[in-house]
Amino acid sequence: MIHRFKEGKGDNFTMLQWGIDSGPYIHDFYNDGRVLHWTVDNSRDWAGDGGKIEYVCRAIRLAETEEYYRVELTDCENQPDDFVVYPVSFRKDEL
Repeated sequence: MIHRFKEGKGDNFTMLQWGIDSGPYIHDFYNDGRVLHWTVDNSRDWAGDGGKIEYVCRAIRLAETEEYYRVELTDCENQPDDFVVYPVSFRKDEL
């Protein structure tokens, strides 16, 4: 998704985040090659607030820490300039 966005190509991606004893959080990513939309829907989780949140951002990158690769969304609408959204990270030792 990161490479396709940088090439100006659209893409979409859905992830399910399962809790231990509850319903999933559904993460939907969509981009048209210029703007990224990330929606988190926790309406199926009994412990969630039953709502959705959407971020609309214009930049994405893969950051690296000592232990993780982390996807970062920046330049998001209605957010401060230094606001960063971290939709997903991957432990290096598990890849």
